[in-house]
Amino acid sequence: MPAHFQIPLDLPDVEITSVRDGEQGELILEVKSTPTFTYCRYCQRKITAFHGHDRPVRLQHLPILERKVFIELRPKRYVCRDCDGHPSTTQQPEWYSPNSPHTKALDQWLLKRLMNATVSDVSRCGQVSYDAVEGSIDRYVDKTLDWKHLAPFTTLGLDEIALRKGHRNFVCVVTALDAAGQMRVLAILSDRRKQTVMDFLLSIPTAFKERIERVCSD
Repeated sequence: MPAHFQIPLDLPDVEITSVRDGEQGELILEVKSTPTFTYCRYCQRKITAFHGHDRPVRLQHLPILERKVFIELRPKRYVCRDCDGHPSTTQQPEWYSPNSPHTKALDQWLLKRLMNATVSDVSRCGQVSYDAVEGSIDRYVDKTLDWKHLAPFTTLGLDEIALRKGHRNFVCVVTALDAAGQMRVLAILSDRRKQTVMDFLLSIPTAFKERIERVCSD
């Protein structure tokens, strides 16, 4: 009998409905979102009146055994009975950003590899285009952190990324180690100047500052 094993997708609140091979050898996973509600884009109330599906979305995800992986999802739509005209709202899973070709997990994976390589290196390693890697950077540069959804951490990291070999074009990547010892990219600062880094450090909420025991810097 063939051997089987399981690999976690690291995508919360989804269920795989089918698996197939793509024309270029990629793995395509069709999934559905398991939550049966969303929040109205106008009044922000929780809505549960199902109104069908939006157009399909295909997102590149973390590779599995060096094979490209794509996630296919048809986002659910729900109607608000409280707003005039009963507008519909598309459910937005938290594991991807609108208009991004990647899952957030793949963005994190690419950004962590940039700390020891250039954009070109990561493009080849991650089997994504150069522009796709730059897109991952752009989605994090000067991004406002939602500290309410972050768990406190004890280790903070500061590293520089050279966007191109031979060019004095650097950004600063801020990371943290979670309780399980896994590294997470918190933010990418637009440059590595002292004032830019200081401004970020001063923006860290007091509750997080009090938990930090060490800072690692290249």
